[in-house]
Amino acid sequence: MVVVFDIETLGLDAFQHQIVLIGMKIEGKMKQWKLWKEEDELSMISQCLKTMEKIPYFETVVGYNVMKFDVPFIATRLSVHGKWSRDLWELLYRNRKWLDLYQFLGNDFRKMSSWLNKLGIKGKYEHITGRDIPELYRKKKYRKIIQHNKDDLETSEQLYLKLQEEFPDLLGLRKL
Repeated sequence: MVVVFDIETLGLDAFQHQIVLIGMKIEGKMKQWKLWKEEDELSMISQCLKTMEKIPYFETVVGYNVMKFDVPFIATRLSVHGKWSRDLWELLYRNRKWLDLYQFLGNDFRKMSSWLNKLGIKGKYEHITGRDIPELYRKKKYRKIIQHNKDDLETSEQLYLKLQEEFPDLLGLRKL
């Protein structure tokens, strides 16, 4: 099983900007928690964490820049809401096997798009970027945010699977 993870935010400062969408792809099934569908941001994060609790710790969770952006952003947002705890730290970090594609890919190709192009992986909505999310959210163009997140999850999974083929022993990756 591979789990792919990505968040969409209204900016880069977790103390000021909200998470508007959390996406996960688990065993080929897409799950998305959307701020515009939930009671509030904390409720959205809590729903995601309930799903995260069900994922066995030995399973790899893959994402692009997840350890330097996504997971710390969630932790900070929980702290802002007064809900950060040691139990949450253990759920997100302790014994969880994360593979951050940003760190794995190295200094030469820090942009995921470089690797996607190099390996012939195409997204459906490449024209939408993370920088577009605040404006799309303000204009209530939620479908485009959903499309961008799905695209990020799909391309991250494809990239992981290609890397797994090429480097099966690196970082203890298992073939599916």
